[in-house]
Amino acid sequence: MCSCTVSKGESIPDTTAKDTTVKAVWIFYRELSMVNEQGGTAQSFETKINKIFSDCKSMGLNTVFVQVRPFSDSFYPSDIFPWSEYLTGEQGKSVKYDPLKIMLNCADKYDLSFHAWINPFRISFKTDFSELSAEHPALNFEKNKDVFTSDGGIYFNPASIKAQRIILDGIKEIVRNYNVDGIHIDDYFYPTTDEVIDEEQYNKYKKNGGLLSLYSWRLQNINAFVSGMYQSVKMINPNVIVSVSPAGNINNNYETQYADVELWCSQKGYCDMIIPQLYFGFNHETLPFISTLHQWSELNINSDIKLICGIGAYKAVSPENDEWKSTDIINKQIDVVSASEHYDGYCLFSYSSLTKLEYKHIQ
Repeated sequence: MCSCTVSKGESIPDTTAKDTTVKAVWIFYRELSMVNEQGGTAQSFETKINKIFSDCKSMGLNTVFVQVRPFSDSFYPSDIFPWSEYLTGEQGKSVKYDPLKIMLNCADKYDLSFHAWINPFRISFKTDFSELSAEHPALNFEKNKDVFTSDGGIYFNPASIKAQRIILDGIKEIVRNYNVDGIHIDDYFYPTTDEVIDEEQYNKYKKNGGLLSLYSWRLQNINAFVSGMYQSVKMINPNVIVSVSPAGNINNNYETQYADVELWCSQKGYCDMIIPQLYFGFNHETLPFISTLHQWSELNINSDIKLICGIGAYKAVSPENDEWKSTDIINKQIDVVSASEHYDGYCLFSYSSLTKLEYKHIQ
């Protein structure tokens, strides 16, 4: 492994000591946006994606996690979810091309592994249902049962079987219709610990003889979803990689989002790859990068599951303290990950941050 570090204008260390090393980047919805062109054309979108993927390749990356369904809306023609407002500027407004097909063709051109990234339970950052497009499926769901408002937004209820089913149907739609290399979800599970949001479902569970505490029951709900996602994907195409990117703070995964990350790491049937978001500096007061990296590697990781380190490159663009003012920190973190026998690679958030930091690939 290369142990060099670089400054702004220089290059990401070459960590291709083995072909299976994941060197990835997250590309999120705002980086895909064509709002300034009211959705644009197939040619203008392809030009944009060609530039993004060309940049990724020149940086020495081999994998892209691309957000194709950020708010239960889509960057592809879907029979389930409306077109994304972050594509056209108006949710439900269609374009005369297939953005996902174009992205897959471009990924093939640059030999990049393409993982379709969805945000499973998030519907909107707004709380007014009338601002959703008329065809949004959330409007057909029962408020305060299948969907709810919380934490300044609208969410599918993780306790709702109906809500879980439509999310999984949307995942199956992608895997059936597109030759993606992977399906990827991020860390939006339960948005709050408020007992009101799924009170009706939990009371029904208890009346039917359920014995689990609210906490354990919520863990079970998210486990059922993640397992259902894995099974849904594998039944269609067993070669598609299923990955999850939980928060980097292990305790917070359990205490605030009901994400049973230790289970997902240790047992088959939940994911093929887990990518904790270790967006911490080396000198972080409570979660310093190296010790947090080790906390994850010390979990009982199943030998068939890859552990990938999520790195917050965006923090070097807008430094929150002196440590992040040097872009060397990103490269040093890559060095540490690359030297760890427990990790199979890294993923950087996000593409636009890397371009601002002017990274290039070392030949």
